[in-house]
Amino acid sequence: MQNKIEHIFFSNGYRGGASTFINDHINHLIKKRKNVSLIDNHPNKTYDQLNKKIRLYKNTGDIKKIDKILNSGNSKKFLFITNYAFIIKYYFILKKFKQKNNKIILTLHSGLLELTLKNYLAGLLFSLIYKNIDFLFFGSYSAKEWWHKKYPWMKIKNLPVFYNGAKCQKIKKKKNLSKKIIVTFAGRLENENNPIFFLDIANQILKTKKNIFFNIYGDGTLLSDLKKKYKKRNITFHGWVKKKIIFKKTNLFMITSPVNNYPYVALEAKSHGIPVISCSKGDINKIIKNGIDGFIKHTDSVETMIALINKVFRDYQYFSHNSYLRSYKFDINTSCEKFWRKIKIENNNLR
Repeated sequence: MQNKIEHIFFSNGYRGGASTFINDHINHLIKKRKNVSLIDNHPNKTYDQLNKKIRLYKNTGDIKKIDKILNSGNSKKFLFITNYAFIIKYYFILKKFKQKNNKIILTLHSGLLELTLKNYLAGLLFSLIYKNIDFLFFGSYSAKEWWHKKYPWMKIKNLPVFYNGAKCQKIKKKKNLSKKIIVTFAGRLENENNPIFFLDIANQILKTKKNIFFNIYGDGTLLSDLKKKYKKRNITFHGWVKKKIIFKKTNLFMITSPVNNYPYVALEAKSHGIPVISCSKGDINKIIKNGIDGFIKHTDSVETMIALINKVFRDYQYFSHNSYLRSYKFDINTSCEKFWRKIKIENNNLR
């Protein structure tokens, strides 16, 4: 009977934390022998490795096609979304979807990073219709606080928070620093991630040290200008590459966004024994333990960040080993299991 339930994941073609979150949950459900489908603008481009057992649908912007995918057939469906704007854009399709006793799951992992008038009004509209969602969860407490602060009439105080997880890697020995040290930034090159701060740190370090190399992975609207402005031999822009390549070529991760609710990149770095330094506010402080497996310091000072980098490099094996050991606290299988167990319990209560 369980196999007749279809789990449909609906994403918007952006590579990052949300797509990793979806991919992890797809793999978890496939292991449980569930029927899984994925709708995305460019599924094979958005996701590094997709399980061959899922059905793929490309979202071309055709509303009728989305309607057909969601509302055809008689099987019971669970629709999994991580983008609140979809609730607005596909409102009437989703209303029809729910009339068939199907269920909608939405996870919110952040607030609105660019609070323009347009975005605020979209969030406002969502705050008035969010009760149409059957299961609304948050990816961090900081994200939940943001929504409650901006739209205080939303009754979300008792809604659950589920943290992401990462696959624990099999590492038998501590990482060692070689003569060539690599510091990495990975994420979309947008103002909210503040890649300029990372590059300013790199510029300052390279004035005195030539054995440190800075890799920037990701694309975005700032990519072209940053490549022109920061032309140095030891600074390389790689665009998007497979994650295993990033972690293989990294000694230290840096996260320079002012706010980062609960970043996948920090979890994944730790699982490879890679320390993380961040200047971000948010639930990232649940991941990094100061002086143990990295540092968090809310600062915009280049000198302060360089001092933290030097502290990690002076006792690198200690930080690397602790990063790997503490990654087991964030196991992806445990995270997914808790999430879907909650869905099952609440779904039974709705009957």
